Amino acid sequence: MSRRAYCRCKAVRNYSYDEAAEMLGCQPQWLKDNVGRLPRQKFGHAPAVFCICEIALIQQMHTVVPDNVAELLAGVGSADPQGDDDHKVPAGEGGRPALASLVPATGRTRKAS
Repeated sequence: MSRRAYCRCKAVRNYSYDEAAEMLGCQPQWLKDNVGRLPRQKFGHAPAVFCICEIALIQQMHTVVPDNVAELLAGVGSADPQGDDDHKVPAGEGGRPALASLVPATGRTRKAS
């Protein structure tokens, strides 16, 4: 497997920081500050460059999906096909488990100091 297995470009066109920032709608400085965490190409001491596949990956990495949209996408609220109501955790605010229903799996032991 190659290091760029994610790339589907027929002919790779590399974009500079300024061009990639324009496509992403961010500042070039943000790309420069976060380049260590982003997919990119690096050739020697030259600045990093981005192909269109890497720009798409950066967009995917930083896409925020609100909880209500994620629930719609996941089909939450549909009938439970297994009907396993015995193991359901009581829901708290926002559909998350109520804090009172959460208990540690095992107790902690204190070490003598």
